[in-house]
Amino acid sequence: MIASPKRIATAIVAVGVLAGCGGPGTPLAPPTAKDILSKPNHANLKDAHFLVTGKGSTQGTVVDLNGDGTIVYKAPGAGHLKFHTAVAGQQITVDDISINGIDYTVTVPGNGKWTARSTASGFGPGSFAGASEFTYVGEESLPNGKAWHAKAKDKDGNQFDGWIRESDGYPLKYQITQASDQGSNALTLTFDKYNTGESISAPPASQVVQG
Repeated sequence: MIASPKRIATAIVAVGVLAGCGGPGTPLAPPTAKDILSKPNHANLKDAHFLVTGKGSTQGTVVDLNGDGTIVYKAPGAGHLKFHTAVAGQQITVDDISINGIDYTVTVPGNGKWTARSTASGFGPGSFAGASEFTYVGEESLPNGKAWHAKAKDKDGNQFDGWIRESDGYPLKYQITQASDQGSNALTLTFDKYNTGESISAPPASQVVQG
């Protein structure tokens, strides 16, 4: 089984403050790594769409993962991730919605029902609350703008890197490496659309079973 996508997410933690500047004529220092990774939560960002690519492994088998998803930043905050893969020649789709402290997951082929589980670390704006070991990497130019690159580890010790656009604090790219007793994932989330009016809702109650 591929590791659950509910632990995937964007690096969002409590907002920091800009690093101070030096004397007259000294350029402003870059923000702290913690501040950089928190900027999407404080950038008047309503929603953001991304493409996801990467690899997952389970019991020594490595598979390609491809899909897309959305993060909704406006309250209450939510995340939706859908990816496709092939295991032993069979096409599999995993769809995950995280909202209001509940993680809903459905796998196709399957029984057609969403499995609901309470979570304190669902996929969404607050995914990486409790992160640590923040490191500022540097400035990089990406196709959609100049970005600060920072990295940290989530509360489970998984490393994630974030590239945050300097001009508006929007996320441009995340790379997440995960490991668990179910397997491992190495994922890249590349953001391509912002503030398009996306919304995320829980599945209909008739389609949900408790996990």
